[in-house]
Amino acid sequence: MSGKHIIYALLLSIAGLVIQSTLFGESRINPFGAAPNLVLVLVVICAAYLEAEPALLVAFTSGLLMDLLGGSTIGLWAIALVVAAYVTLRVRDRIDDGVVVVAAGLLALSVLGHAIFAIASTLFGEQVFADPGWYRQIVLPSLYNLVVAAILIPLVSRAMGGRQVRRMV
Repeated sequence: MSGKHIIYALLLSIAGLVIQSTLFGESRINPFGAAPNLVLVLVVICAAYLEAEPALLVAFTSGLLMDLLGGSTIGLWAIALVVAAYVTLRVRDRIDDGVVVVAAGLLALSVLGHAIFAIASTLFGEQVFADPGWYRQIVLPSLYNLVVAAILIPLVSRAMGGRQVRRMV
């Protein structure tokens, strides 16, 4: 894996962050009070194409940028994205099992990422679970992420030059 793939993944994540913060930001497009998390989707997709260390670096960097632009405590999205990328690295061998497996895995990773963010936010005093509609902040964005992923997977695959199966030791 060359350095240009890492740059592509970082640029894709930054582009996703810009689109997410401008198009789906506060008081913008939020159907049913939630929006897709483009950065999470892009980090998970890119982790399938990168080796372990670059994938975790992209996840951490993207998470820190999300924290800086989002106004949350620094490091919360970084933790959530790194965990999602790590789990992706561990299960990416299953990508070849078909569309249903990929969709179920992406949904599970989205729920995991949002749940980790919600739990970490609660630990840092942001009372996410005090809101009666807290589940909307976990389930709805994860469902929206499936729709977004159907569009992004072919684009990222083309940008990254196809996938080569690499196993973690």
